[in-house]
Amino acid sequence: MQLPNWAKILWWSILVGVLTYFLRERLPDLLTGKAAAADIAAFGVWMALLLAPLFNEVTLLGVTLKNQIEELKDHIATQIADVRADVRNAVDVRATVSPTFNLPGPPSDAQLPAIEAQVKAAVAAALAEHGSSTPVSTDFVVSDDVAYLFATRYHIESELRRLASDREIGATIRRVPPTHLLSRSLVESGLLSPRLGNAIREVYSVCSPAIHGEPVTAAQVSFVRDVGPELIAALRSIE
Repeated sequence: MQLPNWAKILWWSILVGVLTYFLRERLPDLLTGKAAAADIAAFGVWMALLLAPLFNEVTLLGVTLKNQIEELKDHIATQIADVRADVRNAVDVRATVSPTFNLPGPPSDAQLPAIEAQVKAAVAAALAEHGSSTPVSTDFVVSDDVAYLFATRYHIESELRRLASDREIGATIRRVPPTHLLSRSLVESGLLSPRLGNAIREVYSVCSPAIHGEPVTAAQVSFVRDVGPELIAALRSIE
């Protein structure tokens, strides 16, 4: 219970008055050196009470009095609450900030002739710099396995973009949203089940290394051949 200030002053005055009367009665023994232990303790408490209004904490003869314990506790509690709020805000900011990298789209058909001239000039300069006399080849052959993985990924992306385009899903992400964001948006919209969304991510991740020129294994190719056609058929069945 927190006492009002007037009650504290009254109680302090009563204690000081009682101890002053007691010490006045014991004054002869104090002056002659016959004071008892109780007299010394009473004198210490009396002195502490007299000094208490001037200091936040008074320690005299082993007796400690504090005036602002509650104020100090409230201040500490406030500081802790402020620190917790700062930490929570920092976590919220860190959790909500998501950097977005906007990749430029392909140039228009009207821009292609000028870009073609730039590309040919850059290539000719590179060939001349390295002294290459290798004739230009158009033999860009890839293995059947790589072609199959590419075709599977191509059809997965085509179906996802068809579904998103029909329902204007993913338009707020960016001009060409990445497949994993597009799939997640379709799941969040309820068009795809979470299980189907996870299946798309798994098959897509197995197909991707081949597209990036990385080696593929026989197990990866076998996996895509087994589940790829059924996955694409399931996406095509969604209208």
